[in-house]
Amino acid sequence: MRKWILMASATTLLGVLVLVFLLFPRSSQDITADQADEAVVSLYGGEVEQITESGDVYQVEFQRPDGRYRALVNRNNGQVETMELIEKTEPAKEWTEQQAEEIALEQAAGTIDAINYNKEENEYEVKVKDESQLSKIIISAATGEVRKISQEPIEPAVPVEESEPERIITRDEAIKLAKGTLDGEVQEAEFVETADGGYYLVEIENEQTEQEATIQIHAIRGDTMTVEWDD
Repeated sequence: MRKWILMASATTLLGVLVLVFLLFPRSSQDITADQADEAVVSLYGGEVEQITESGDVYQVEFQRPDGRYRALVNRNNGQVETMELIEKTEPAKEWTEQQAEEIALEQAAGTIDAINYNKEENEYEVKVKDESQLSKIIISAATGEVRKISQEPIEPAVPVEESEPERIITRDEAIKLAKGTLDGEVQEAEFVETADGGYYLVEIENEQTEQEATIQIHAIRGDTMTVEWDD
């Protein structure tokens, strides 16, 4: 009887061990961090910079020429589950602005009007201008290759005609016009400047008719504006 009890206990213990093995399989055979390193490098190349454990995976950060990446490696089977780009490496500018300007001047005649660097495309846009046209040359900052050339004509500047200032009549002309109203001896002729060209005040006295008047003559049009008679 006791023998059967011992056999039953042994069977139960064996069953428990099998269950534990199934629930927690080969935990001692998980891959190492070095193996995770090798798995990532063999697949993607580059240089591993950091490895951290996170639950059932290793987080492997590695650097490639085009950027920094993170891969998740399953600790149980060594499979790379995901890989993502963390930071893109910007291409280095191999060609300077001065070199880009020199290349542009080989493609179009004129002088440099402007130069701009497009960081996203890693290229220069150089504008070359002469009397008749504006040329835009796109140049790779990595290789110096001319990617595109476009031109647009420049409209010639229309000279602005300066209007001649309106001529102001002379004092003698104003007196002559004033004498058309009253002929006589000129007592005084005075020019008064205004925003619309000014005017003359001409005082004339006629002793024979005993008339005296102050006549206002427009200095540009020559019109008689007012006549003031003195009694």
